[in-house]
Amino acid sequence: MMIVHQSSVVICLTHALHTTSHRTMISSNQEAHYGDVAQHYNQAWFYEDGTDYQRWLVQSLMERLQTTPSGRVVDLGGGTGNFSAALHKECKLEQRILCVDPSGPLLAQCQKHVASVEPLLADGLGFVAKQDQEQAYDRMLLKEVIHHFPPADLGTLFAGAFRQIRPGGRVTIMTRPHDSSHYPFFPAAHQTWASVQLHENVYAQAMEKAGFAVTLDHADYPVEMPLSRWLDMVNGRFWSTLHGFSEGEMKEGLEQIRAMVLEEGKEKGVWVKKEE
Repeated sequence: MMIVHQSSVVICLTHALHTTSHRTMISSNQEAHYGDVAQHYNQAWFYEDGTDYQRWLVQSLMERLQTTPSGRVVDLGGGTGNFSAALHKECKLEQRILCVDPSGPLLAQCQKHVASVEPLLADGLGFVAKQDQEQAYDRMLLKEVIHHFPPADLGTLFAGAFRQIRPGGRVTIMTRPHDSSHYPFFPAAHQTWASVQLHENVYAQAMEKAGFAVTLDHADYPVEMPLSRWLDMVNGRFWSTLHGFSEGEMKEGLEQIRAMVLEEGKEKGVWVKKEE
């Protein structure tokens, strides 16, 4: 039994038009999640190295970042640095990408990318609060991390990013859809998702308020994998959205996913997976 997904990526492209309360971006629950999954994080399908999906995503973000080889790039919430390294290679950057993340276990894996990635242990709001001359960048990437910031912190986040981006610079955000109906999750996971994943317009409006000119963009990518692998990924809590479920709740949820597929009465269960 296979699951067929359609991945839709919404990119917020933000341009710096100017000349010119420290709180964490990761909660204790999220910190525990990333500590638990760090060892196997890159084995989840969406984060594996060298896949067609990763190559497509790198190319998609390259088109939207539009950096030059001499550009200074920061990957805010870059985790293990795997994607930072892939982006560095394809962009032929002259300087290492600064990979900022508050998870020590994830960031420790950046050591294998020492030639292309510079790890920095810091939370997002603390990082953008710095205003010295060394904290100036041409491009900033937030890939699958913006949902970790509470709505009340978005103004602080984007105001700080606006100060750090050089004139003509760009911030690119890849995030997930508010509507998770196209993901083959169990009902309780959908409810949790909806409570933490804001609509992309919320982020766009917060960016505009900070001074950015904002463009929203979408891209699609087809994904197909065995049902067994999807269930293993969900059971492994590969996304922080799934971390809070107990073993009993997860067992029940996996059975609900299986039942949903069987109810299709087909050899393949088809969903549309969107990453905005």
